[in-house]
Amino acid sequence: MMTKNSEHDGIYLAYFSGEIGTSLGIFMLKDGILTGGDLGGGLYDGSVAVDTAEMIATGKIKFRMQTGGTSITGAHSDFPIEYDTDVALTLPLESAAYHSINTLAGPVNVRFEKVRSL
Repeated sequence: MMTKNSEHDGIYLAYFSGEIGTSLGIFMLKDGILTGGDLGGGLYDGSVAVDTAEMIATGKIKFRMQTGGTSITGAHSDFPIEYDTDVALTLPLESAAYHSINTLAGPVNVRFEKVRSL
């Protein structure tokens, strides 16, 4: 069953690892909308559909980085960067040791910790 509003809605810390480093981020998932940012200045906005029967959240997340930033994948921006990434995350988000996400800038691993429910 696909749903927007679910017990998975909440505020999450995200621990990222990539080719050249690690970072932290904070995200909010509410009614199928995901938004957040990371310590490197990356911004994330998108939507996910939560399938409670399959225990998976799938969707598309837009990543933005300003000029002069360097991501944990090693990508450096001489101009603003913006791209979409498809995600398929097992639920609950905090149950997986790490979620692997393939981005245009390279692979990223992320672990979530739920700070609070909404």
